[in-house]
Amino acid sequence: MQEKTSKKQRLNTIVEIISNNAVETQGQLTNFLISKGYDVTQATVSRDIKELRLIKIADKGDKYRYALPGRESNADIRLRYTAVLTHAVITIQCAQNLVVVKTIPGSAQGCAMAIETLDFDGIVGVIAGDDTLFIAMHNEKEAKIFSEKLMAVVN
Repeated sequence: MQEKTSKKQRLNTIVEIISNNAVETQGQLTNFLISKGYDVTQATVSRDIKELRLIKIADKGDKYRYALPGRESNADIRLRYTAVLTHAVITIQCAQNLVVVKTIPGSAQGCAMAIETLDFDGIVGVIAGDDTLFIAMHNEKEAKIFSEKLMAVVN
């Protein structure tokens, strides 16, 4: 019973640490815990990170830090989804009121999620296969506008 209590306390301390500090590595987190009196190894911290399902989010400059899932700002989320589109989209073409997006293999569903999350105007629906998305728009004009906006995101 004592072990569970200390583990729970350690997990709560980790949440406190990453909420108040820009922790970039497991080593830094281990050092923070040791300074707070916890007898931990990096392997223990690694398991704790997995249990807490911590993610890394963009911080100042080119740095990343640990955060709890769901604590990302809207800007962080937009950056992540924009990065997905930038790295995966190969071509964008209009076909009447449809926009057809070709991606690298296995990326269409991730790109569909990104497009839906970024909340572009005029989308009726998105269907994704392995490397192709079909995005239905209300009309040809909206399809052209959307494809231009999407091209601006990926270029």
